[in-house]
Amino acid sequence: MSARYKISNRNIYGFRTNMYQMMFLLIPLLIALSLLAEFVLGPVLYGFYQKDATLEEGAAGTQAGADVQVAESIADMERLDTFTIITKGAVVNYDTVRSGDQVYHRLHLPSGELVIAHINKKAIQETEEAGVYRLPIGVWRAWEPPAEVLVYEELLAAPDHYVDMYGEYVPVLSQADYGVALGRLASVWLFIIAIVLYRVIGVRRWRFAPAVFWRRDPLLPKNDTELWCASTFAIWAHSFSMLEGWPLVTGVHGSRKMVANFRRTSLGEQWDIHDRRSGLQTVHELTEKHAGRNDTPYPGWDLCRATQLLGMMYLVRMIDRDELDREFVRAGRVLQQRFGSWDEMAESYLEGYQAWLERTGHQNAAQYAAGRRNIFLRLKADPDGPYSVPWRTGLTDIPGGGERGELKRVLFRYRDPRL
Repeated sequence: MSARYKISNRNIYGFRTNMYQMMFLLIPLLIALSLLAEFVLGPVLYGFYQKDATLEEGAAGTQAGADVQVAESIADMERLDTFTIITKGAVVNYDTVRSGDQVYHRLHLPSGELVIAHINKKAIQETEEAGVYRLPIGVWRAWEPPAEVLVYEELLAAPDHYVDMYGEYVPVLSQADYGVALGRLASVWLFIIAIVLYRVIGVRRWRFAPAVFWRRDPLLPKNDTELWCASTFAIWAHSFSMLEGWPLVTGVHGSRKMVANFRRTSLGEQWDIHDRRSGLQTVHELTEKHAGRNDTPYPGWDLCRATQLLGMMYLVRMIDRDELDREFVRAGRVLQQRFGSWDEMAESYLEGYQAWLERTGHQNAAQYAAGRRNIFLRLKADPDGPYSVPWRTGLTDIPGGGERGELKRVLFRYRDPRL
């Protein structure tokens, strides 16, 4: 398996972790901000917007004052830097040529010459004569006419030039429309910022995996020691649909629901663990009865549950990462002492699991034990899975230290078989 994959894609966008609740809180805030921007900021900023969007006086596309000379021929337009043209309204309204989004007009000059003009109709002015209009300030520009204009090439007096009466004009919004647009823009940016913050905070609080830089997931192992110890409870981590599996050092991300379930049910009701002291006491009881001995029953079952409990305790923040590593190493070294391979450990774990089911009166003990055995065999068959990590990996409890060779390989190649 050579392609790069995410370890787990569950809830990477946070939709299963109170995303909808956050949206219900965010919507009123978006509405309030939109109204604030529209009715308070809009009038304040509109003057600046209007000033920036308005063409400079005397530029092409602006209204032509009485002092602007009227051009009656191409010779006049070539001679003058800027000019205006007096024409009939029918020409402006109907004698048009469309090229893409641009609309051009065919103008008949008093000289009898036909030219093409691009006109800012917002700057056209009425004259004292009905139906006759003063066009905006224009300039005579060279161009390469579009194909739609070339249809009239033989009729045009100068097809390689046109009258630019539009310039750099940009339609200016009314104050009301500007306020609405500003409110919508503010709402969009608030929404984007809220989503980004929700993602960043959610990842930092372990609620879900990063959607993009997934190797930065804080619940992934930081070194080969943590990777090896996470492998010891990989069977359990793949036994329940609510869990996300190996190589997360906790088996799952810390959504509020999972943290509450671990704290109240898994640790509290099932193990009578309610704080750090009682948790470590239980873990030590599970490990110490097998340390230095080879005659105790089901050591794999007890020791794998010890590392599993440590992962749970870390997720609910009963212990910190340094203490997790120290306790991982303590239990892991007992496992390496008692067993010579992953197969030996798994066999002892599965035997202990079935014995525990039978002891607690479970009617389908053999069937459930067979189910977990199948999980082990599936994970074992994966060349980059939890049991590809060497059994004799050196376990060190140096905070944040240790080898990372196996971890790099796994993060580069491993894919959760359930994806």
